[in-house]
Amino acid sequence: MTTRKIISVLLLSALLSCAAGSALCETAEPDYYRIGLEVTGLMGEIVDSDAYLSFLTRPEMYDEIRERVNTHDYGSPAAVYSVSLSDYDAVLEEMFCRDPDSREKWDSLSPALQEQLRARLSLPALLAVANARAGTAYISLFSVSNAFVRNETLTGEKSLYYLYFFERGAPILVSFGYHTASGQFLSVPGEYRDSPEDIRAYLALPGLELAPVTAADPAADPAENLASFGVSLEEALGKMGLSIKEHLPAAFFSGMVSKYETADITGDGCTDLCTCLTWGSGMVRTDLAVYDPLNEDLYILDGYNYDYLIDRVEGGRLVVVKEGPHGYGDPVTKTYGTVKLENRELIFVPDAEGR
Repeated sequence: MTTRKIISVLLLSALLSCAAGSALCETAEPDYYRIGLEVTGLMGEIVDSDAYLSFLTRPEMYDEIRERVNTHDYGSPAAVYSVSLSDYDAVLEEMFCRDPDSREKWDSLSPALQEQLRARLSLPALLAVANARAGTAYISLFSVSNAFVRNETLTGEKSLYYLYFFERGAPILVSFGYHTASGQFLSVPGEYRDSPEDIRAYLALPGLELAPVTAADPAADPAENLASFGVSLEEALGKMGLSIKEHLPAAFFSGMVSKYETADITGDGCTDLCTCLTWGSGMVRTDLAVYDPLNEDLYILDGYNYDYLIDRVEGGRLVVVKEGPHGYGDPVTKTYGTVKLENRELIFVPDAEGR
């Protein structure tokens, strides 16, 4: 058989394999939400680093702004939107309406130069106009805080943008390209962050569309969720046990985690492992432990004379009971709520209406 025939047979075989079992030839969709969180987390690290920023600019230009931006919550978005711009010609028309002279200048350009300008009308460039409205200090800080991460699952076959909003931090636009995702801060005042309509009104771009995006439910199948991040459940439980053993005296913990619940406390889309630790001598307390398998971090909520008990997981939300105070003769009360990660510490958040 000739080389040409061998190649033809191999190609035909590959095509038939795809037809018979297309799953073998399909590429899994990238986890854009999680990849975007890697970018926002990195940008949070950047604005937290004096040393990093000192390489790029002088801090006196933006110290006051940085205090407001450095909020340590860039790993836990309050809302995420997929952003698209359907009509760039409408953006040009809007520009012409605001500045009639610009139409005449546009018409004077050759088709080749008009095409060059159209190519610059990218969504990141247009949204960055919001920073120009906020003043030079914002522009200075935000321009040196841009960041990118590499990810081989990104193919760049389609233009995709996610806009991340946070409780206190500045919004971040993440652009997904070929093997990279890049982020830029945007200045959007707090009063314009409550809804897609408010955001559109502030950004004032014709044809701007925002669609809510949610992370995959990590509680649906914890083992499968962890596997998508390259972590096995057994391995995560083992490392969690070792981390707890370093935290507690050996007499109070065997090193094995036998009872646990799963919920995404860190907000990165990867399921976290949650358990209760009862320990102590004289003043026995029950702490809440949350293990982040993705970053191999252990967080402990210790109330001293209060216990933190896991009640259940409901709709992906960890329901926690705060019970106490103990040991002071005061009446013991129970408060239901959940926990969140803030400044790398677990914080108990009581339910607004209780239970």
